[in-house]
Amino acid sequence: MYGFTLILTLAVVGGAIAYIGDRLGMNVGRKKLTLFGLRPKHTSILVTIVTGVLIATASIVVLSIASQDVRTALFNMKEIQEELRGLQRDFAEMRRQRDAAQTELQEAESRLALVEESYAQITAELELAQQSVEALKEERAFLEAEVAELMVTAEQLSWLYDLVETAFGQIRSADIAFYASEVILSTVIEKGLSRAEVRAALEDFLREVDDVAYRRSARADGEPYRAIFLPPGVLDLVVEDVLLAPGNVIVRAVSEANSIPGVPVRVYLENFLDQMVFSQGTVLAAGTWDPHSGMEIDLVILQLLNQANNAALNAGVALSPERRGAVLLPGNYFFDAIEASRAIKQPVEIRLVVAEDSWRSTSPVLLYLEMFP
Repeated sequence: MYGFTLILTLAVVGGAIAYIGDRLGMNVGRKKLTLFGLRPKHTSILVTIVTGVLIATASIVVLSIASQDVRTALFNMKEIQEELRGLQRDFAEMRRQRDAAQTELQEAESRLALVEESYAQITAELELAQQSVEALKEERAFLEAEVAELMVTAEQLSWLYDLVETAFGQIRSADIAFYASEVILSTVIEKGLSRAEVRAALEDFLREVDDVAYRRSARADGEPYRAIFLPPGVLDLVVEDVLLAPGNVIVRAVSEANSIPGVPVRVYLENFLDQMVFSQGTVLAAGTWDPHSGMEIDLVILQLLNQANNAALNAGVALSPERRGAVLLPGNYFFDAIEASRAIKQPVEIRLVVAEDSWRSTSPVLLYLEMFP
């Protein structure tokens, strides 16, 4: 409505000025008036020009009076243009900053995605590590229980092993001091000794045999021994056998018959040439253990040890006073066999095998244990 009124006002004012100018031009033309010494024709032209100028001036004045926007456009155009250019520059700078900020935002979002991915990976690894720690704690508790159980088993086996080792060759009851054919003691007579030296060595050996028998409650009234009886002439025969032997000789004192405490033990002497009796890998004893038989595997191993000990004694292996058995199975084989037996469901064969080449003078014979399904 405001624009329509303004246009109408301009039309009225322009029309009025044009009318006035036309009338002035006509009057000047009829009356042939002159201005500033001009000819009437030129004066008429000047009036027309002035009229046009007045129309334009009036239009501008009216528009200026009627509209603030027109006044601004007429008198502040240069400032507006400069301000517009400044705004355009600011707008371009803001767009550049916006693009840079958007790029930084995208980069930040990418870094955030990487950080989130790394965080998720680290969280997963942490969970796995915590699970591993828990598993290790459980395993440690299980192993501690296993160790405690193995310690108890080790104590039991140590006791059983000592019992069997003591029983080798010396199984006794309340009324038996020595059993028939029981090896009391052994010694090694080296090659190259003189007759007197051989006799002296054998006499010393017999005194040791007498001491062992005395400690086992055997008693004799005669001389020169307190607990044993050796038939006359036996020592002389053994001396001759040792002197004729091509190498070292194993001499063993053996109980001739069962004897009871308080009476002398009748002994005889056995000679064996010192030579290799068992090669490495020889099976001295073998048997089968069935996990469903009700018998523990350690008892089966002990029975096999007794068989292996008898085999070694029958082969003439020396028996030292420090050990009461002729064979030795390291205790770790007991523990390993007991541990392995927990997973065994079918019968297995157990073998006691010679660990290295053994001579008669080798005491004890070292063994190892094998199990086969």
